[in-house]
Amino acid sequence: MSKSSLAKVSAILAGLSIFAFSISPIIAVDSTSSGIAPVENRKILPLKPSGANIVNERRDAIEAKRENIESKIAVMKEKIASRAASLRTRLQEFKNKEKAEIAERVNANLNRVNQNQTEQMKKLLDRMSVILDKLEARVNKAEPDIKDPVAAGTAIAKARAGISTASAAVSAQALNDYTITVTSERRIALDVKAQRNKLHTDLLSVRKLVIDAKQAVAQAIRVAKSGKTVSEFESDSNKEGTNSGQQ
Repeated sequence: MSKSSLAKVSAILAGLSIFAFSISPIIAVDSTSSGIAPVENRKILPLKPSGANIVNERRDAIEAKRENIESKIAVMKEKIASRAASLRTRLQEFKNKEKAEIAERVNANLNRVNQNQTEQMKKLLDRMSVILDKLEARVNKAEPDIKDPVAAGTAIAKARAGISTASAAVSAQALNDYTITVTSERRIALDVKAQRNKLHTDLLSVRKLVIDAKQAVAQAIRVAKSGKTVSEFESDSNKEGTNSGQQ
């Protein structure tokens, strides 16, 4: 990924709505002898994983976690289907059939919206992780366009923590059930509104974490390209906010 590639990655992040070394074995030396320990006393340290291995291990972990979540979602869908069937039976008792049809249609839409939104957020977080992997590879190789590898590494770690937090929240959100709980035919409109508002509030909360993660990834790229630390960028942002507020 060349210098221009980093710029392209920055552009990709800006458009999102809502991202090694093999060490030879080290031989322990016995200072009491001629400088070289006997073979049986030599301590061979394990090889540190290469950048490629780290990325592969991380992707394997993500894939295993995704499969686990998908399994849980499958179980949740069965429960949702069961509750939807119970709701349908309850709505059939309504005298106002039009009101019952509307309630059933809205109910199906609530859980569908939740699944679609969480799936989109998962894909976005996966793309962020891929971008961080590419950036981290450049940092590990000490590419000339990486101004401060240490600062870049710190920013990448912060971005990965943000992605992890957002991913956990998205996974939990995907398991939520927004099937309407009917209190009475007279209050069905309020029952529907309550679940719709809850879905809206929950999605906003999770989406904020995804946006925070996206901004952390964008900041990691800026740190790598400029050599500034995360603290310096945050300080500059605070100054800009203060100055704009005074105007």
